[in-house]
Amino acid sequence: MRICATTDIHGRTHINPELSKILKKVDLTIIAGDITHFGNDEDAKRVLNTFKNLNSTILAVHGNCDQESVNQLLVAQGINLHGESRVVGDTSFYGLGGSNPSPFNTFQESSDDQIENVLQRFQKHDTRFHILVSHPPPVNTKVDKVFLGKHVGSTAVRTFIEAFQPDLVVCGHIHEARGMDTIGKTIIINPGTFPQHYALITIDETLHYELF
Repeated sequence: MRICATTDIHGRTHINPELSKILKKVDLTIIAGDITHFGNDEDAKRVLNTFKNLNSTILAVHGNCDQESVNQLLVAQGINLHGESRVVGDTSFYGLGGSNPSPFNTFQESSDDQIENVLQRFQKHDTRFHILVSHPPPVNTKVDKVFLGKHVGSTAVRTFIEAFQPDLVVCGHIHEARGMDTIGKTIIINPGTFPQHYALITIDETLHYELF
């Protein structure tokens, strides 16, 4: 299985030719939040239609900059992963949207206690691989550090990773923290902002990823 992971789209609908070719060939597209730039379901539809014209198999979570109506749209379209788990082949996907509190008081922020309540729903499926798609990154990692050097990720997400140990975490939210880190055996990647950056994940006998 080949997966293209994107995040922090913020309403952009232009996809460059190179990424368009990739999206047409992969088995699954992951969107890790901030589909719109403080937009509603109509704004999200425009973004999602752009992706669906290239590849209709999508799993997505909302971001802190998406209005509540975006959540409802993802559910209605059958592609929501927030608070849900999906099995595709021999891989289980688990999702968390929104973010922990920020100084900007954006639409969909939750306390770490509320985030923990969502993550506690997940029980590991009997599959070979496990991937968490989380808009907020785990705290105290290379992928949650803002320009001034402060770590602003979620404590609850980190605690969940330490206990659950998924094979891979795809996160976003912190635009300047594109990169990777590990917690135990778990690889954490922040693909960076769309459309300049994305990640390609290949799952066969093992799990591989590349950042672009």
